[in-house]
Amino acid sequence: MHNTRVLGRQRRRFKVNLGPASGFTVDVSAGGFCAELMRVFPKGTAVKGSVLVDGTEFEFSGRVAWARQGDFRINLRGRMGVCFTDIPPQLRQLFGLSPTGTPLPAAGPFIR
Repeated sequence: MHNTRVLGRQRRRFKVNLGPASGFTVDVSAGGFCAELMRVFPKGTAVKGSVLVDGTEFEFSGRVAWARQGDFRINLRGRMGVCFTDIPPQLRQLFGLSPTGTPLPAAGPFIR
């Protein structure tokens, strides 16, 4: 599979809710995240959800960029990548974006 990422990923685990589905991020970037969930959505699906970062819940909108189904019979979670289409300024800063959407030079405060 060809890697089309523009922004680097950072392995961070945050709780994420996407409607009835919930799981955890595997990695995050200023442009989106990869999450592990029991139920993944098809590629191209518009999603709305929230991510919990350091005790604060941030709502976002996005689109599923790719998805790989899991297998509930053996408790194997699926994975999907979500590209942000709308995120609040606070989450934009935490994930390293300026208000215009360009990457900031410094890492967000959640990186220790």
